[in-house]
Amino acid sequence: MSGFNNMLHFVGVVEDSDDMTNSGRVRVRAFGIHPAKKGATGEDDVPTDHLPWATVLDGTYGLAPIIPAVGEFVFGFFIDGRDAQQPIIMGRLPGMNFSFPAESGEPGEDGYIPPESIHKYGAPEMHRYNTGEGADIGQATLQSSYKRNNIKQADNTTFDEPPIAMPENNRDTRVIQSKNGDNFVVIGDGMNSDGFGTMLISHSSGSVFQIDPNGTIFVKSFSDSYTSTEGVQSTFVKGSQHTNIQEDYTLKIEKGSGKITIAGDLDIECRNFNVKASNQINLNAGAKINMSAGGIGMQATSDDINLVSMNNIKCKTGTFANGGGFYIKATMGDFHVDSYKTNMLSNTYTKIASNGIPAYSVPPPAGPLATTAQTVPYKDLGFKGIEIHSPVLVSVTSDTGIVNVHSGIATNISSLLKTQVVSTGAVDVRAGLTLNMSALGVTSVDGLLVNLGMLTADTSVITTASIQSLRNVQAAPVALPITLECITENATVVKPPTLPALQAVMNPVTTRVRDFITSTMGTGDSQND
Repeated sequence: MSGFNNMLHFVGVVEDSDDMTNSGRVRVRAFGIHPAKKGATGEDDVPTDHLPWATVLDGTYGLAPIIPAVGEFVFGFFIDGRDAQQPIIMGRLPGMNFSFPAESGEPGEDGYIPPESIHKYGAPEMHRYNTGEGADIGQATLQSSYKRNNIKQADNTTFDEPPIAMPENNRDTRVIQSKNGDNFVVIGDGMNSDGFGTMLISHSSGSVFQIDPNGTIFVKSFSDSYTSTEGVQSTFVKGSQHTNIQEDYTLKIEKGSGKITIAGDLDIECRNFNVKASNQINLNAGAKINMSAGGIGMQATSDDINLVSMNNIKCKTGTFANGGGFYIKATMGDFHVDSYKTNMLSNTYTKIASNGIPAYSVPPPAGPLATTAQTVPYKDLGFKGIEIHSPVLVSVTSDTGIVNVHSGIATNISSLLKTQVVSTGAVDVRAGLTLNMSALGVTSVDGLLVNLGMLTADTSVITTASIQSLRNVQAAPVALPITLECITENATVVKPPTLPALQAVMNPVTTRVRDFITSTMGTGDSQND
């Protein structure tokens, strides 16, 4: 125990801190006790690996133990006295590396300072955030030069990064640093005269975490940044939140649902906007949904497209320059329009054509899952062609042009009450084979001049008859020759006017028929002459 009573104090320099026992011990060359290294063959030489391991006292009680670095001057004692084999380090001597010990640096001598710590020679022991010296070294210059200003936000406003605290002469600042001082924590005292009050965690790469005197927190990484939590992460922002991303942005929710609630407007601007849902997409607006694009396409791959409006559905297409049209194609389905009134207007022409393929759609089968590809207002099995039906009126009008009704086989015009063909000019009814006109009641043919058969050479029938203003003039019945059996009424008619053009083409048969009618019925001079 004599060593404790006669402890030998010393000042030395740390030459080795690589303790393989992980006990935090260091090897110290004690000045005046251990000779300087004079070379490999020096008789007084004590190599570093021959120096005893020194235990370092930890005054932090394990809170922040610090092992002295190689090259640092330390103060301690040998608990075994002058045997000098059990050193203990009590602390280090800052600033002692400003001068070399005696005989250091002489030719052939290594001196006390280890080569690996020579870079610290002349440097102050106190950190630059205490002394303010060396502001141009380390990451402070990098942090200052990469300060970004006028960062544009989505609302076209800008903001600047807050400045990072620079080294300054402040002895009240507490600095916890790494051995080389490049990684450090600065704890400023906001109660001192200059009101520094900044907390700073700075990395040698330039990455920094800072709380300024106003309480503003600034985090900047000069490399990647990751945030991960195994629980719930909640963020509350009383003011606004702005994010500027220079490259890509992705968001993935692996489980559960997502919800965004915004009291105001939501504006999204991008190059291409793609939305994909495995089930349904629902868009619901309290007032109106407006869409505008160079082109709009909609496709339903397995169901219908339904458009429902409480007012009108309006479609407008094309301009005079591009002549765009309105096209609907139902390859094997129906085109069905139900309306109170239907108006179609064309500036040039309107065509309605049908290929005449018989219809085959039938009502859908019964059952909750029954479906059909077609919906028609009536059973249309077997229907083909074009059908226009109205219980009141069907009108085909051409004010200044021509109306053509043509059929390859037959044309039927039928009416339960009356069929009327009116023309301000002429009406031509022609038949290539037979022309039949029949009525259950009365058939009337009226005109200024009525011609039945023209230039017919057969003498067994009436070839020309002129009857003007048939007004139910009655006369005594007369017998008609067999050639006039087609006349079923006997009437006295007004003598027609002389028609020179007609007389010029009458053949002898026509002249005889005229004379016969005149001699039989009389001239009728007493009737409306």
